[in-house]
Amino acid sequence: MNINSNTNFGINNLYNTLFQGNMALHTSRLNRNLFPLPGNNAQGPGTLDSAGVRFVNNIRAASDSISSVLRELSNASSSSRIVAMSSNPGVVSIQHTGSRPSGVSSMNVRIDQIATGQANEGARMNAEAAFEGSRGANQFSIEMGGRTTRISVDVREGDTNQEVQQRMADAINRSGAGVRATVQVDSETNTSMLRLESTTTGSNPRNSFTVTDNTGDLVARTGANDMAREGQDAIFRVNNGPQRTSQSNTVFIGNGVTATFNSASEQAATITWGRDSNVTRSSVENLVRSYNDLFSAAAERTQDPRAQNLASRMLSITGTFANSLSSIGIGIDTSGRMTINSERMDRAAESGRLDQFFTENRGRNFGFTNQLDRLAGSVSRNTANFISSSSFGSGLSENFSYSSFGDLIQYDYLGAGSLFDFLF
Repeated sequence: MNINSNTNFGINNLYNTLFQGNMALHTSRLNRNLFPLPGNNAQGPGTLDSAGVRFVNNIRAASDSISSVLRELSNASSSSRIVAMSSNPGVVSIQHTGSRPSGVSSMNVRIDQIATGQANEGARMNAEAAFEGSRGANQFSIEMGGRTTRISVDVREGDTNQEVQQRMADAINRSGAGVRATVQVDSETNTSMLRLESTTTGSNPRNSFTVTDNTGDLVARTGANDMAREGQDAIFRVNNGPQRTSQSNTVFIGNGVTATFNSASEQAATITWGRDSNVTRSSVENLVRSYNDLFSAAAERTQDPRAQNLASRMLSITGTFANSLSSIGIGIDTSGRMTINSERMDRAAESGRLDQFFTENRGRNFGFTNQLDRLAGSVSRNTANFISSSSFGSGLSENFSYSSFGDLIQYDYLGAGSLFDFLF
């Protein structure tokens, strides 16, 4: 290998860089960090122009991202992607799960009764008729769990029954008394009713409440203290076991699963473990973005045959799997970039086919996941192979051979990286 004696970046300089105090620089490059643009962009012997530096940065970042996403997609045991799923979310929904339980494939949960709070239902009153109770400031109290909350409502001349009921409901909801109030209107009969319900569930007496007038007659007139239902506990069975009770509808039922009971049902809901389709969908979207970043960087470098070869290799992989990719919602447009068919990908994610595509192709030596991951890894590890000698500055002798220089920069002097790292 012949290098002009005037060349400032010769073999001796490489050895000096390696062995005379700059080991930290080499080590920092081995962790695959991006190359920062140099402060002085003047081209010189053995340097890349600024466009070349940006190209190296872009393809390394994109290839690293592709590898990372593919690892996540193909890792069937990734705990961040394992969730518990209910066969009937209307009866039992899953709020939280830990890791997949060992030796457990499913659980059955039957809900005989959901937990409820006390409910009061007042009298049905003509919604548009004038309220006949006390005018002016009225005060009533809600007592719950040994705590009394006083509430004031002003009644004006000409207020209708519905207006007074709504004013009472608004005041109760603002009070923090532990009671939720609504006004239910029946348009067919033109009647309205004040309904109160405890915000806490269960049969514990401390969760019950009473409503009494202090001044005026709002409670008496509206029937706000008429109890329609006492608080009750949830009653449920897990795996056909004995009845269990809970004052709350959010219950830890075992095997890392916390469930929310939504309604009673004679048919048990089945809980199984699987991959989170939302997480899979998000990961695939990241893969598409990273693939397009890498392809765009290579395809747009039209005067660089090595970059063009990278783009061609990417097209070869996607072309081979075009039909399979299309079935899970990934298309290839006329420019060679990936596109997403949202409706098709949603269906594939919900059915598990989206997840299955990447895990199965990881297990196949020439599967899509393996082929793309190998190419991305090659770009990340041996970036020099994907940029041509024309990207380097002037100053190299006419006898300089890029192929021999490529051999040099990939020689691993330290057993831990490429001398290409020292070009920047």
